[in-house]
Amino acid sequence: MHKYRLRLLAMGCVVGLCCMVLPARAVSFRVVTEDAPPFTYRVDGELAGPALPFIDKLMQAAALPYTHHVYPWARSMALAQHAPNVLIYALARTPEREASFHWIGELVDMHIYLYGMVGRKHLQVESLAQARQLRIGVINKDVRLDWFKANGFSELTPSSAGGLDLSENNNVNMLKLRRGMVDAVPVSRLALQTYCRQQKLDCGQFRQLYPLPMTMSLYLAASKKTPHEYVNTLRYHYRKLVQDGSHHQAFARLAAD
Repeated sequence: MHKYRLRLLAMGCVVGLCCMVLPARAVSFRVVTEDAPPFTYRVDGELAGPALPFIDKLMQAAALPYTHHVYPWARSMALAQHAPNVLIYALARTPEREASFHWIGELVDMHIYLYGMVGRKHLQVESLAQARQLRIGVINKDVRLDWFKANGFSELTPSSAGGLDLSENNNVNMLKLRRGMVDAVPVSRLALQTYCRQQKLDCGQFRQLYPLPMTMSLYLAASKKTPHEYVNTLRYHYRKLVQDGSHHQAFARLAAD
């Protein structure tokens, strides 16, 4: 009888341990981003970009299963702001966003320029004051939109000559630029080059109008509702990938932009 009770107690302990372990194993992360060269873009229907293999290495090292989703930026932001176990990239780290996310690690810094079309030579921009007279295509909920508004730019209205024209992603902005629906778009040099390769376009049709006085520090971040044990695990393995050169291998070309 005593042995039987001990056996039952041992079985109970095993079941209890299983109940403790199973939730951790059952956790699945959603990694969200947007179709935004040069980080993530489509080539013949397939996802490409330097962030993909790096994210895969990180999640494998952390032993966290995940699914990868490409959404309009506003939707990716909404998920990362309100749902648990969500990772988002490439998210600009700003003072306004500091408390809203767990910041896993920096991916790259990028300089932003206003680009227009070569054929519209009448557009000359030598200051932010002149830039405010342009129709500028900007991604909704993007940090560039926040930056423009903080620097005195307003959204485009039917009666205004210039202003910010909001779209869901950069591909829409670039199409508007090519069709003359906006005068300029704020992108990095490498993002523009990647877009041209993706669309099989001659990049010579675009010209740099004005270097914006802004640099985006782009990060991989976790939603605030993500448990701290997962955040700490991801940060640890992010540092390991920096130390072993995986981070440099993935993002060195972007850092040169």
